[in-house]
Formats: sequence, C-alpha cells, structure tokens
Amino acid sequence: MKKWGIVLLVWLVCTSCSSTEAMKSTDIPLRQIGLPNRLTIAADFVPKDLHIVAIGDSLTEGVGDENGGYVSDVKEKLMQHKGVRSVTVTNLGKRGLRISQLENVVEKNQSSVQKADIVLITIGGNDVMKIVRSYLFDLTYSLFEQKQKTFAKNLSGLIETLRSMNEKATIVLVGLYNPFSSPLQAIPEIDEVIDMWNEGSREVLSLYDHTIFVDVKDVFDDRDDLLYSDQFHPNERGYELIAERVYQQLLRSMEP
Repeated sequence: MKKWGIVLLVWLVCTSCSSTEAMKSTDIPLRQIGLPNRLTIAADFVPKDLHIVAIGDSLTEGVGDENGGYVSDVKEKLMQHKGVRSVTVTNLGKRGLRISQLENVVEKNQSSVQKADIVLITIGGNDVMKIVRSYLFDLTYSLFEQKQKTFAKNLSGLIETLRSMNEKATIVLVGLYNPFSSPLQAIPEIDEVIDMWNEGSREVLSLYDHTIFVDVKDVFDDRDDLLYSDQFHPNERGYELIAERVYQQLLRSMEP
C-alpha cells in the first residue's frame, strides 16, 4: 500500500490540533439495545426524569457551536418526548481527549455515571490524528488497521468500566466522519480508514447489551456546508443532524 505522508501533511496543517468524530446510522441492527426497562413507555406511563452523562472530545464539548453542540440538541429533542418529564445533562467533554484518557474521566465522575440513564460518547478523532502526527511520512492502511485494534481494545475496556458502574444505562457511541475535502478526498484510502475504524467500534458495541452505535459518516460526505469555519468540526447544522441520528436511534431502542 502506498504511503500518504506528503498529502496528509496538508491535512495536518489544515486541521491544526483539532479533534474529530461522528458517522452514518440508518441500517444498524439493534440486538438487545436501548433505554433501560424503567424508561419503557407503558399505556399508563408517568413521565420520567432522565439523566445523561456525555463523555468524549471536542464534539461532546460542542466546539463549533455556541449552543452546545449535539448533546444540547439531543436534550432538547428528548424533552419533547411524552415519556420524559425532565432531562439533566452532565457534560464531561473536553477538546483533544483520546480513548486512553476517558477511563480517568469516568472514574473521577463515578457518581454521575452511576445515576445515568444514557451515556453519550464521541471519541476516536484525536486517536487518528495522533497516528498521523507520529507516522507522518510512513502512513499506510495496514498501520491504521493495527492502531484500530488497540483503539478497539481500549474501547472495550471503557465499556466494561461503565458497565461496572451502571448495568442498565444505554451507552451511545457516535462514530467518526470524514471532514476532509479536496485534495484528500481524491485518496480513497482515507474513506476506507474511517469506515474500517467505525466498523471496529460497531463490533465492540455489539458485544454488550443496551448499546447503540450511531454512524453519521454519510451525513458529512461531500457536505462542507455542515462544517464550522475551521473546516473540521461540525457547525450548528452539522450538530443538529448528528443529534437527529442519535435521537432516532434512541426512539427505536424504546420501542417494545
């Protein structure tokens, strides 16, 4: 496989030290996933108080949207559901975080995680960027495959930690998207890397009940108008579309 060093140097210069994430979610099998049984809407339901913990990188923080990004949008959508009386959000997102750093975030906020009905996660973009910086002139597809396996192992460990604190919370992971426009779009391997990374994350979540992988990659394909001025993070509309994917998946998981 050919090396991509020079072309990806353009990527690195254009994107600076920003973070990424997110991807496509229409044909995702749902196994035994979804909101906890205590949130199932019965005929004589009483609206519930919902607790959300959001962890991850700049997409969780909402960089690029002064209104709070997709986490805030998901909250607003849930508030419109007849089965929800209130939504409390603890947003622990921080720009630049990688998968290996989330364990520490979770452990420091154990009490919040224990009370959560939903855990929202965006992670992985900074892990990809770290690979690019570390192997700038020696990048191959096989290298990304190798590093993705390490990422998947860490992701599995993160899910195990969350489950040890909270057995029933719905864990939602938003996949990666490809924000890179010409000339990088001319390299098919870039898209292949993102697809491979997402598939690996989807496979990890498939091993656990009450989990949802939200693929939004297709939302951003050839859609520079959905990106913030840094041409990297989503803008307000981009976050709205991520939130819509997340919300629709949550609704499907609530169906009996």
